[in-house]
Amino acid sequence: MKVCAYLVLILSAVCGMVQASNPQVTLNLSGAVSGSIVLELYADKAPVTVANFIQYVQSGHYAGLIFHRVISGFMIQGGGYDTNLVKRATQPAIVNESSNGLSNTAGTLAMARTPYPHSATSEFFINQVDNVFLNYAPVLYDASDNAYSKYGYCVFGRVVSGMELVNAIAALPTTTKGSMSNVPVNNVIIQCATITQTAPVCAEKPAGDLNGDCSVDFEDFVVLAQNWMKCNSITPE
Repeated sequence: MKVCAYLVLILSAVCGMVQASNPQVTLNLSGAVSGSIVLELYADKAPVTVANFIQYVQSGHYAGLIFHRVISGFMIQGGGYDTNLVKRATQPAIVNESSNGLSNTAGTLAMARTPYPHSATSEFFINQVDNVFLNYAPVLYDASDNAYSKYGYCVFGRVVSGMELVNAIAALPTTTKGSMSNVPVNNVIIQCATITQTAPVCAEKPAGDLNGDCSVDFEDFVVLAQNWMKCNSITPE
């Protein structure tokens, strides 16, 4: 019986099997800045935060909302207010997962919140530059040398495409509207947010990835079995 080379390939990859691709969310923008920002979400590092974000995406919560707080050389924030600066209703706040080891570096996606650590709901921000002062710190000391923890802001993803749009939004002229400052003069609107579970482009295709999803998983074993049966002229009954 003829043995397919696929068998050797997949068996060699089993010991070094990698996890499935992280989910990605695409924000389609219109208004003062238009185009698409693609975000990769770190579900393994911030499972509660990613699940919360995906819930808002799937419910259509972000459609029609704007980037309402923009500070050049810092970050852009959105996900809470519509074009009339009316706050959209949210689900209950989630736990702060800022101690996950991820840093607020340029291009990362993080949850916005009030001064209370566990108050994040739907609002998020994208760091335009490195903002490591926003990171979690396990032990700090006050003026009286008393130890305390700084919760910081939870990073749960990064921009994989569209950072030029982030920079363009950050450069927009801003104003004060009512009690809100740093509001873009002209709106940048999230027309829709959509999610996909697989990354379309592999930075480096792993050995054994037979179906082109940038990972080695059960689906590759299915492809292997199908190819092996074809190779050996076996027809399933």
